[in-house]
Amino acid sequence: MPVQKATAGPNRELTVPRPARTTELHVDRVGAVRVALDPYVSVLALATDALGRRRGAPLAWRRRLLAMLSPLSADALRPVTVPRYSVIPDCMSPLNPACEIAVGDQVERLHAIPSDEVLADIHTVFGPAPPPQWHDALRRPRAWLEAYARAMGEAWRVIEPLWTQAHSLLEHETERVGAAVMRGGLDLILDGLHPASRFSDSVLRIRDPEPGRFTLGGRPLVLVPMLSGKQALICNLERPDGVWIGYPLPRLGELFSPSDSLQPPEGDVLESVIGPVRARILRATDRPHTMSDLARAAHVVPGAVTYHCERLAAAGLVRRDRRGRQIWVIRTTRGSDLIQLLTQPG
Repeated sequence: MPVQKATAGPNRELTVPRPARTTELHVDRVGAVRVALDPYVSVLALATDALGRRRGAPLAWRRRLLAMLSPLSADALRPVTVPRYSVIPDCMSPLNPACEIAVGDQVERLHAIPSDEVLADIHTVFGPAPPPQWHDALRRPRAWLEAYARAMGEAWRVIEPLWTQAHSLLEHETERVGAAVMRGGLDLILDGLHPASRFSDSVLRIRDPEPGRFTLGGRPLVLVPMLSGKQALICNLERPDGVWIGYPLPRLGELFSPSDSLQPPEGDVLESVIGPVRARILRATDRPHTMSDLARAAHVVPGAVTYHCERLAAAGLVRRDRRGRQIWVIRTTRGSDLIQLLTQPG
């Protein structure tokens, strides 16, 4: 029964230990409370579950994730599936979920992290002699991080359809938490976050093999509902700009059956080649669109759509034209040919 937590610089993946020890968050003064719908936290929870964390994700979900992950990607994830460790290096941690940063942007950020930063993060968390599961990352930090970034991208390919389907349930959770906070019921929300946590006397206690003690101290509290097994918990209690806690989305099992929840779109070879976001952009640009139009069509923030359009343009698949203050994007002949080549009939 794991939990994941963020530590020294960042995030922790908490695992419920034997005998139980607890990490404590003292909720003395509460700043703003909000719900953040950040899919990357769900990707981390489900991907590590599939590789052995065993936090209650349905077997069918785990099998589909394992089928999508390449051997090198799976190997890169294995260090965070080892029992008795709940802390993960900063470089593996999600960016601040309160910002709801697109998964593609988080993956690109992983690719850009320097090797010396990876080494420093691992030693910050584990000291001068990291445990054996991190030795490969220490020997080849760049190769390991590239494989880890690919693993996150591959896992998102499988999880994205579920995230889209869960929209109404995620919005309902946002309303539920908001209503509780407005009525002075934050304690009830915190007490019901997770089977391995309890809230009483203004202290949130989470079972954890590497316990710590933290104080909210008026910082914002960000709650991040996850598509995950019931035993998953990922949190960062140390950020100076706020505390965030990723917890299992309530009632997820009512909406999705294990047999079909994570089924990717059948026959969508284009998505498998260029990724789902770029595939949506490419399909939408049969006529000129502005960046804001494409952000809505691709379900990403404007900054993310700009990046993806730049990469599509570099590949010769779209053309960008500036008209006044706006940039318009249209598919090239090469882009249309690619769609025709990779779209199966029927």
